[in-house]
Amino acid sequence: MNSELVQNLKKLKTCLVNKDMSGEDWEEKQEMIQKIEELTVYLNDATNKGIEFGE
Repeated sequence: MNSELVQNLKKLKTCLVNKDMSGEDWEEKQEMIQKIEELTVYLNDATNKGIEFGE
C-alpha cells in the first residue's frame, strides 16, 4: 500500500509543478511541494522499517 501512496504523491507533485502560478500562490505551491516530498520520504522510511499504511 505504501508504494501506491508514494506513486499518487508523485503524480500530485507533478501536477503542482506543472501548474502555472505566481505571487502568493506560487509560494504556497512551493510549500505544498516541500510537504509532499517530506511525506514521500517518511513513507519510504516506514516501508524500509516494515510499516505499512492502508486498509
